[in-house]
Amino acid sequence: MTADTVGVVEIMTVVLVSCLFSLGGGNGPLAVIQDRWVSKGLLDPGLFAWAIALGYLSPGPKAGFLSGVGYYMYGLPGAAAAIAGIVIPTWIGSAGVSYCYNRLAPVIKAISLPAGFVVAGMIAAAAWDMAGPMALGALEIAAAGMVAVAVAWRNLEPAVVVLGAALVGLVWSMCR
Repeated sequence: MTADTVGVVEIMTVVLVSCLFSLGGGNGPLAVIQDRWVSKGLLDPGLFAWAIALGYLSPGPKAGFLSGVGYYMYGLPGAAAAIAGIVIPTWIGSAGVSYCYNRLAPVIKAISLPAGFVVAGMIAAAAWDMAGPMALGALEIAAAGMVAVAVAWRNLEPAVVVLGAALVGLVWSMCR
């Protein structure tokens, strides 16, 4: 068998199916390509290793080496087929997530305010544990409670809350 027996459709199909196993990285296609093409002599092991090395050295996702494999198998059309095989599962997955999110948007909107209060309560409980040894006064406890309510109610940017707390703490320490 020679590399000429592998066509563009097979390259795209094998890459597409192998990318379905690459959640969280690009290592899923390694075993599939090793079994499908390298072990059968359709892709030279040295070229396979070279494609992996170049793909891992270049910026971008780990699955980038697949375009090199496609190129070694069928030239530029093979590289394009491999890229299509990488991109199509991502498009399908993104469309599915977008569809589900749009269907769940009313539910998410309905629970976001109560969830904000729950999160603020959890933060307040953690802060209370850390602040216990500090012997806070009633005014300081009330201020922390107001910040927790403001964060949950107005969905304040965390950086603004932290910087505001730092500024208030600095001014408070200067006034004492």
